[in-house]
Amino acid sequence: MFHHAGIINARTPHNDPNDYKGNRMRFFVVLCALGLLSSCSQQQETADLASEEAALSKRVENYHAAIAKAYRGVSIDTDSLINEYFAPDVYYVTYWGTSEPIDTTKRRIRSALGNLRDYQSRIENLTVKAYHNSGYAFFIQRQSYTLFGQLMDEYLPTTWVLEKRDGVWKVVHAQRSADIQTITQLMEAAQRRQRQ
Repeated sequence: MFHHAGIINARTPHNDPNDYKGNRMRFFVVLCALGLLSSCSQQQETADLASEEAALSKRVENYHAAIAKAYRGVSIDTDSLINEYFAPDVYYVTYWGTSEPIDTTKRRIRSALGNLRDYQSRIENLTVKAYHNSGYAFFIQRQSYTLFGQLMDEYLPTTWVLEKRDGVWKVVHAQRSADIQTITQLMEAAQRRQRQ
């Protein structure tokens, strides 16, 4: 044994100063390896989420492209289309502030099919975020069409909350707002229809 700076060191294999340096080095190597694994895992997770967000964007775009075709007269089963994109238990919150089950939305879309003319639609400011098996999409739908002889130009901020069910993104909550001009146009169109 020896005494150095007030510390007693027995120089056993467990207390050998050279072993301490080796242990520190091994600890450092293990720590670096864990850091690299964690970094790789985070990069993979980031890549996976980016892929899911791209899939969410595509879902929004594909749904609106398909519904636009239906409004333009292409023969599409809109009920099946909605079933493909929306969960059966979803409620849609309309810009009137009411909440309707998806079956009511289906009926409303079916009734609009024969009454819209010159339908145009585009998605603006699409923002999506994925969190593993859930996510959201926010966008503004701009659509214009002629309804009962009146040109409609709508500005519709929309939010979808989605869940991945059986490997497919489904809308589980949908909410849409409208600006005052859109609501005024719709009220005028309803009044015009009542007068006819």
